[in-house]
Amino acid sequence: MSTSTLRRRRQPDAETAHSDPPASTEKSKSRTSHANSAVFDSSDRAIAFALTVLALFTRLHQIGRRALVTWDEAHFGKFGAYYVNGSFYHDVHPPLAKMLIGLSEFLSGHNGSFTYTSGSKYPSYVNYTFQRTFVAVIGSLIVPFAYRTCRFLGFGRAAAAMAASFVLFDNALCLMSRFIILDPILYCFTAMSLLGYAGFTAYKNQPFSTSWWRWLAFTGVSLGLTISSKWVGAFVVLLVGLCTVEDLMMVYSDRSKTLRVNLKHWGARIACLIFFPLVVYLISFQIHFALLRKRGTGDYKMPSQFQALQRNSVVSYQPHNVALWSQVTLRSHLPGFGLIYANETNQFPDNSNELVAAGIPGKQSNNWWVVASPVSNNASDLSPVRFIADGDIVRFQHIGTKRFLRTGVAKPHSQGWDRRVFASGNTTAPSPWDFWRVRIIDDASPRSENRLYTVTTRFQLINKLSGCILKATVTQLPKWGRGMSELICADSNATRSEGTIWNIEQVRDKRFKPVSFKKLIGRRLVRDTIWINREMARSNNRLIPDPDRYKVIESDAWSWPFLIHPMRVGSWTDDSIKHYEIGNPILWWASALCCCVIYPLQIVYLLLLKQRKSTRWSADEIRQFWDVTKLLWGGWFLHYLPFFLFGRVLYIHHYTTALYFGLLLLAYEIQCAARWYLPPRAVVVAFLAVVVVAGYVFVLFSPLTYGWDKPIAQLAHLQWLPSWNLIKDPLLAL
Repeated sequence: MSTSTLRRRRQPDAETAHSDPPASTEKSKSRTSHANSAVFDSSDRAIAFALTVLALFTRLHQIGRRALVTWDEAHFGKFGAYYVNGSFYHDVHPPLAKMLIGLSEFLSGHNGSFTYTSGSKYPSYVNYTFQRTFVAVIGSLIVPFAYRTCRFLGFGRAAAAMAASFVLFDNALCLMSRFIILDPILYCFTAMSLLGYAGFTAYKNQPFSTSWWRWLAFTGVSLGLTISSKWVGAFVVLLVGLCTVEDLMMVYSDRSKTLRVNLKHWGARIACLIFFPLVVYLISFQIHFALLRKRGTGDYKMPSQFQALQRNSVVSYQPHNVALWSQVTLRSHLPGFGLIYANETNQFPDNSNELVAAGIPGKQSNNWWVVASPVSNNASDLSPVRFIADGDIVRFQHIGTKRFLRTGVAKPHSQGWDRRVFASGNTTAPSPWDFWRVRIIDDASPRSENRLYTVTTRFQLINKLSGCILKATVTQLPKWGRGMSELICADSNATRSEGTIWNIEQVRDKRFKPVSFKKLIGRRLVRDTIWINREMARSNNRLIPDPDRYKVIESDAWSWPFLIHPMRVGSWTDDSIKHYEIGNPILWWASALCCCVIYPLQIVYLLLLKQRKSTRWSADEIRQFWDVTKLLWGGWFLHYLPFFLFGRVLYIHHYTTALYFGLLLLAYEIQCAARWYLPPRAVVVAFLAVVVVAGYVFVLFSPLTYGWDKPIAQLAHLQWLPSWNLIKDPLLAL
């Protein structure tokens, strides 16, 4: 960098010269900038208010125009309705954002009966415009949040307004905020998290002050809200975590700080950035469980004790006692396995005539087994009642096929040293391979007897002949096993595995009176939350790409920053209202250039300067540059790179959270370049010119954002890249 350039850089910025004290050097100017970064005066409030009004206008303009259930409204509108009618459901995302959608439906007067079928017309009793508006208002808050964040990071007013304008004028962020989906809520909480940490860093020279604590606590709560909305919120948690580690290392390296001060810093971070998010996450699930008290479509994903407390559940009111000749269903304590299942049509492919016994999630007629005596096949021998105690030997006879649950010497599909489990045998010749010894682990009810009960007793089953233990796995069987979860008999050393733990979920036995399980057991918030999160992870991992189904809307992560494959939203017929998930091309390409090329080169340049011990950049200049860019580029990188590692279905809207960070970094780089290369009075003019260009392109592509109801060929002038499927889909021709 030339000496003349450095002299220009040391000139006061035109946009802050009227308010900042004069500075003889950039070094002192940087310190002044950070000292004033926490100030938010009437001028800032006026700018933030104007940006908020513009954000609301762009997000709410004609928001109710398309009166059809559009895109993911079919999922999240339906999930919101479940909170209104109280029916339990299962989804891959945490509940907070969906509960807010449910709140919008409740406030709009929805009764929870509409099913939000994709492409269906909204009935008159569903105020979808209000529901979309509710979500859009939340999504629009990222614009003023962007302004406040940039001010905290030391941006001048004009540069901060430019950064917020980039967020305001991105077509993709605008479009994604106009439907009943989770993303605008995620944007809001992610922006809140960044704002909170930027505010905290603005007070880093005032540790343990009221403002320092306020912004640290705000950050922790915001992180909890973010990860409680979608799991990708973990990326901003990671960002703040990495910055916190660096911050704590700097405190530790300061020899003027005592051990007590270090411990106070650690304690503050642990309390606010670990404990607070965990509490918020748990509270979101507590509310989720409290609202969804009725039996619903997702019950089968939950453990028996949870189902027993659901209203109208078949598990909630049944006999608690179990005895020989009771009819039962057996559930594993391994999430994802479900109930043991068998039928006549699924056999092992080795001509053994053995029926597949495996796990299946839902309740079916082929889940039922009789707890048979090891010495008698007379199911009518019901008196006296013989309860099942710890150590008793029993057999399990499948009701539909009359076969017995047994093991043998054959290896399972997954191979290893374990044994195959199957349904075989007959009613005339009991086999010792059918004999299972019951080992009771514990019981959740107040009963003190050491015997088997429905729902509440956890137990293991050990084969009497081989000594192996019945174990559920998450291994999916091939087509001949219908993709069911494999059931094996494992080595007796596997007793600590949760796959070896079972309970009886349902019982049918007229000898015993049914009871209400609400009197026997209570809610288990932490256990249920852990369970449902594991089920969410399994469901998420099964969202694998299907080229035949998704190739029109799916895209690869490498293409996102360069806007290679935008996405059609909804029908594409001439008379339909067509939305196109496309960003502002100028902003996307400029931010991609900034994040992928310019910033990495700057880091290399600074490392070379350090290696050569150059004084072109002072330590304060480098520190100020790093404090800003580690948050903005780090946020972009952490919200983008992980998608290269995901095996699930990907869409271009998965990039929009990373884009938020990229747009703020773009504004920062423009501010730096303007200060370096332009005279002070031209800086604001340059910022204004950039915003005008961004706004013009936003308006140019706005028909695709707000909906185009004419033949799409009339917008052929917007086909800037041949890969865009605006007019026709090039992938369909492959």
